[in-house]
Amino acid sequence: MPILDITKDLAALFEQQAKATPDAIALEDESRTLTYAELDQETQALADRLRRHYGVGRDSLVGVLMNRSADYVIASLATLRAGGAFLVLELAYPSGLLRDVIQDAKPTVVITQNAHVNHIKADVPIIVYDEPSKTTVNGHANGELSPLPASDDLERLAFVSYSSGTTGQPKGIANPHRAAVLSYNLRFGLSDLQPGDRVACNVFFVWEMLRPLLRGATVFAVPDSASYDPSALVNLLDSQQITDTLMTPTLLATVLSRHPDLSKRLPKLRSLWLNGEVVTTDLCRRAMKALPETRLLNVYSASETHEVAAGDIRTFVDFETRVCPVGPPMDPEHIYIMDEDGNRVGNNVSGELYVGGDLLARGYLNLPETTAKAFHPDPFDKKEGARMYRTGDLARVLPSGLLEITGRAGGMIKTRGYTVQPGAVENAIVKHLAVRDCAVSSHGEGLERQLVAYIVRDNDEKRGRADVVIDESGYSPAARRVLGEHLALYMIPTYWVELEQLPTHGVSGKTDLKALPPPPSPKLAVNGEKEQNTKIKLETVKKLWAAALNMPDSAITEEHDFFDIGGHSLVLADLANRFTKEFGFPVPLAPLAGTPTLQGHLQAIRDARDGHTAAVQADLPAVLRADSVLPEDIQSNGTPMRRLNDADTVLLTGATGYLGAFLLKYLVETTSAHIICLVRFTDPTEDMRPAGMARIRKNLIDLGIWDDSLLDRMEVLPGNLSREHLGLATEVYDDIVSRVEVIIHAAATVNLVYPYAALRSPNVGGTREILRLASKSGATLHHVSTNGVLTPSVAGWSEDAMVDIDDVPEKLIDGYGQTKWVAEKLVYEAARRGMPCKVYRPGTISGHSKTGSCNAWDLLNALIVESLHLKTAPHVDGWFAEMTPVDFVSAAITTLANHTEPKQLVYHLGDPNPVSANYIFDTLNELGFPTTRVPWDDWVELWTKKRGFGTAGDVPFTVDILRGGMPTAEALQAVTVLKDDATAPALALYNLHRPKIDTNLLETYTRHFCARGWLSRSPRRADANGVTSRVNKGRLAGKVAVITGASSGIGAAVAAGLAKEGAHIALAARRTEALEGVKAKLAGTGGKVLIHKTDVTKKEDVASLMQAAADKLGPVDILVSCAGVMYFTMMANNQTEEWERTVDVNCKGLLHCLSSTVPGMLSRGKGHIVAISSDAGRKVFPGLGVYSASKFFVEATLQSLRLETAGTGLRVTSIQPGNTATELLGMSTDAEAIKKYGEPTGAKVLDPEDVASSIVYAVCQPEHVAVNEVLIEPRDEPI
Repeated sequence: MPILDITKDLAALFEQQAKATPDAIALEDESRTLTYAELDQETQALADRLRRHYGVGRDSLVGVLMNRSADYVIASLATLRAGGAFLVLELAYPSGLLRDVIQDAKPTVVITQNAHVNHIKADVPIIVYDEPSKTTVNGHANGELSPLPASDDLERLAFVSYSSGTTGQPKGIANPHRAAVLSYNLRFGLSDLQPGDRVACNVFFVWEMLRPLLRGATVFAVPDSASYDPSALVNLLDSQQITDTLMTPTLLATVLSRHPDLSKRLPKLRSLWLNGEVVTTDLCRRAMKALPETRLLNVYSASETHEVAAGDIRTFVDFETRVCPVGPPMDPEHIYIMDEDGNRVGNNVSGELYVGGDLLARGYLNLPETTAKAFHPDPFDKKEGARMYRTGDLARVLPSGLLEITGRAGGMIKTRGYTVQPGAVENAIVKHLAVRDCAVSSHGEGLERQLVAYIVRDNDEKRGRADVVIDESGYSPAARRVLGEHLALYMIPTYWVELEQLPTHGVSGKTDLKALPPPPSPKLAVNGEKEQNTKIKLETVKKLWAAALNMPDSAITEEHDFFDIGGHSLVLADLANRFTKEFGFPVPLAPLAGTPTLQGHLQAIRDARDGHTAAVQADLPAVLRADSVLPEDIQSNGTPMRRLNDADTVLLTGATGYLGAFLLKYLVETTSAHIICLVRFTDPTEDMRPAGMARIRKNLIDLGIWDDSLLDRMEVLPGNLSREHLGLATEVYDDIVSRVEVIIHAAATVNLVYPYAALRSPNVGGTREILRLASKSGATLHHVSTNGVLTPSVAGWSEDAMVDIDDVPEKLIDGYGQTKWVAEKLVYEAARRGMPCKVYRPGTISGHSKTGSCNAWDLLNALIVESLHLKTAPHVDGWFAEMTPVDFVSAAITTLANHTEPKQLVYHLGDPNPVSANYIFDTLNELGFPTTRVPWDDWVELWTKKRGFGTAGDVPFTVDILRGGMPTAEALQAVTVLKDDATAPALALYNLHRPKIDTNLLETYTRHFCARGWLSRSPRRADANGVTSRVNKGRLAGKVAVITGASSGIGAAVAAGLAKEGAHIALAARRTEALEGVKAKLAGTGGKVLIHKTDVTKKEDVASLMQAAADKLGPVDILVSCAGVMYFTMMANNQTEEWERTVDVNCKGLLHCLSSTVPGMLSRGKGHIVAISSDAGRKVFPGLGVYSASKFFVEATLQSLRLETAGTGLRVTSIQPGNTATELLGMSTDAEAIKKYGEPTGAKVLDPEDVASSIVYAVCQPEHVAVNEVLIEPRDEPI
């Protein structure tokens, strides 16, 4: 129900309020206070004057050029009460722009103040409102009052505001009363006002000044001098006891930097609106901390649309993201997010935001062509004349229904041939560096144009983010290294400038890019080369020496040794602390002690700044050798290898990662052990357990595998692999030593850019500490390594392969592979010393084979998804897409952890026969995702143009992944294949086999991509005519079923039932024309259908059938043996041909089917055999002696098979139908037998579909449920 009377215009709504609360304070500024009655009287007088002297009426424009004050409100409200529309004239306009706006808008009169009269150069009547006589310049003689428009005439103009037109032609945005009234009504629904509320109108003054006057609240006009002065603004809000106000995020960030405890200054502030810019979660965190009792209301709007979305930030902020949503759409039916082709996209997919509905502006004043380009006919609204506005903003609707603004469709920077979205760079900087706020701009022209980052440091809440160190020339190598993991090189700023705060625009309140200072110019030495500026840095070091040593810096020279002039270890520790504070990043003590000179300390500080120790990289082979030596205290305590299933307590590392999450799931499902999950914290303490549990839970929820019951089987252990004893307190460490029996070490810091030194502590030191724990506890260690410890090879590496230590620095080019190589060497040595250890080398781990749940940051997924968006895929010779589903890897590790073969140390879990990338895209074509192929460089160029501009954090993540690290063609060709000659047989013992990379698996993956919002639709199959249809995701989706006797009766009905559940069907019978008819009826079910002429009495026919099904559909999951014959015969009549036929079809036919399917099912550890028996297989019927005997044979065969294969994963079901309406009833030729035993009883017999439904029921049960027999008969004919 509307809060306002939305049938009335703004003037009428004010008049109603003035009558309701005449004595309430309506308007204040620093010099005036007016009640509603006084404001009503003063505005009415000015309104009459405008009507009488200037003929102001419907759509007449009245310019308002004033300071933000009570006068401004009076002038604007009087204009509305006169029936006209006020024209916003900004004091910040240059004189030329002010003249252009007045000439374009042609106002009837301009109301101004004495101080600004001379600014008006145009020939237009002027009212100088602050002079006692209310002077009129070029006024009219007294006349009659012009007629007032009707109060329900909401389509007439209310106000016109011009967009910032400092370049190009300014645009006057013309808004009707309808838009403003509906806008205020929507906001009152979110946060209402009442008499006694005090609203400070500051930023977006014109938008805010009328809102309180419609609900009896007080408007306080914030003067221009205080608007962007944080101290003055807070003082004013405090002294005026403001309860409601609006700021831009930039302004709030500036205020919070001065007043982090803002609630103490503003205890009355009940609501704070944020508008005009994207709100970062960092700002949310700071604001919520500073204003714990204040509602933080995010609102997204534009002058052309008014409010689009708004909401209370506290109810929906997600601190794991970079940007806060703007809230739920206020009119969701008229919010459209569209792709480049004008098609609406689904939830969680980014596109350009269009807004329809009744809050739109009329358009742009006197600019019909510009209006037409921005305001389009609304194809989604059937209302006549409906329009929608193209905002130019990139947005998406999250699964929660919230709207998120992800960037700007325009606003790009062109540099060196690339197009850069500044917002993407800004997001990455704030997310990964210790920066509170930033702006990215460009400097220079042409080839000299460079990106510049202007940053405001965040020294309060770094949250693990790296510091930004800027040298005197404006460079930051360390920042470039950090961003290099997340942005393309061309997107990383060249220059960096630190500011206390970002400048704000005097009118809009947003970041004023034009006010940003130029970056520093690199100083050139005499020879023209850039100067190193070492002297200044050296002087800084020298001054800090002097402070620590308590001596004048003039007494210190470059020849001095720190320890020779009074330094000792305690003073050196103090000096290290001084360096850390001065430069803003940790400076370690050891390098300072090693080179105790000014130059030595200068270099140590640079090394710390650059994020790695130069000495490590300089002599990497020696470091690798030293790190590969296992300490002598790590020895076997004689405990033998323990099976995973025999362990009471298991320690798991890496549960917050991708593989680790699934390992946790499998450990809980397949063991009875208690699972201790080590979760990394920089400085771990016991009170961090809840935070660690929250991180694990969040990870598993994202992967779709969380269940609260996990809490009963697991505990969180806050720790740090890089620390001695894992960073645990002594008593905690000793407790773990006493309890843990098996360790699965799956944690690692994965980064293909960082050097060895940067990953050395977690990956090498962490493994060393895990081995020390295993040594003390006697625990069996299962170490998860990587194929990255080997060099690229398509031919493949055996399990015992290892790169020689001398080749590691050159052949294993990334620090990650090098550290994992050293970690393996440590485990090898531990095993040699008798410690129970195993090593597992996965390859590229892909999504779950059943659910598709995948690693969101996987590079191969990104390439696939982005290719499907472009409908163009790269062609790279020799590119193999190695993919191993995560459920297989997890199951393999937990299974082999029960395999105590002492001689096998290393197991390979990568795909020994990876498919080509071309095969992947060919298969995706079958799923309705066609792509053309182009060379790699062409594809990269196309992607950069079409997709590479997305904002950081934008969906799909795939854009961020490729922007952060687009591979080269050579990198794609450099696949490391792992042979599994020793691993596969071990897994086969447990019936564990690698899922095939086929249509079914890629169907599962692309469906999950769609569910994540990366693709706009789910996969579709193509029929024989090339027409695609949605894939059936029934209970048997992707399963392959072979049905014999499928041409009619029960077999045909079973085919229909299984196909409806999503299975791929192989139809087998002798009559192919009948099979064609069955196939036609299965069209549209979404699965594949294969016809194969088969006589089950011929073993070679059946073998050919099963091979064809496997080749064209996949391995057979379900066999339904329906082929059969039934003859009524008297034993005395000697119908030998029919007897032999019965034995051949019913008995031998079943055996042929079993011999062709059971071995394969057993090798895969799963499968379902279903055979049509009969109730005559349970009781002999006269006239059916041989038939009954054949069915007794079927029952005996199935029972034996069931008992012999128990525990292998095979299920065996006998279906025992009674009398069924099929062709079998018409086969008999023995008239005597038919007459005596085959005449109908009159009971309603079974239909084939009745029997088929029982089969569907049986095969759709969970894997652990076996329906062994189904006796199904006509109700009135029981046996």
